[in-house]
Amino acid sequence: MEEFISKVWKLIDLQFPLIVADMETYLLREGNISQEDYNKIKSIIKSVKNAYYSSDFNKLKIYLKDGLEQLKSIQPKKPFPPEMKARFDEVIKTMTELISQSATT
Repeated sequence: MEEFISKVWKLIDLQFPLIVADMETYLLREGNISQEDYNKIKSIIKSVKNAYYSSDFNKLKIYLKDGLEQLKSIQPKKPFPPEMKARFDEVIKTMTELISQSATT
């Protein structure tokens, strides 16, 4: 369980802020991503953070699954820049690992 919590913290503290900064910097301003997709990401982050800080790990698992589905549905108008794609894919990978890890706990 401790490894699970550590990965969730990494997601909240390191990976989510980078994705938001990327979205705000070169995607949202340039019109390459919709406001709706940006709001999806903000909503995912808020849900995961709230569940983490409330220590409700059942909700956290649900929000991770829902968030992963929503992340996969995001379609930019142009392909992500390489560094953004790498960070975005890393968030998806971390969330996938957390979901599979939560199934065993």
